[in-house]
Amino acid sequence: MQYGETTTRTFEIRNEGLFDFKYAICDFNNEDEKAKIREERKKEAEERALGQKKEEPDPKDAKGKKLDPKAAAAKAPPPKGGKAAAEVVPEGTVVQVT
Repeated sequence: MQYGETTTRTFEIRNEGLFDFKYAICDFNNEDEKAKIREERKKEAEERALGQKKEEPDPKDAKGKKLDPKAAAAKAPPPKGGKAAAEVVPEGTVVQVT
């Protein structure tokens, strides 16, 4: 290409991993657009958190007897994924492609 010419390229974003993820494509320099995306993500995260609290069943032991909350917390399995809290990528991380 010569200076001043433009071209259009296409690409595909495909998730072939084990976990779903969300993405947004925007002009990196457009602060209003980035703020709007951050606000949408925050709202979705809050809705998910509220939904999880409502849907959690009462903890039960192996025999089906209801456990008190302290006993349930002690018997809870460790988080899946094997990553320490320090290794988790914070939400809202931006990848800039130039």
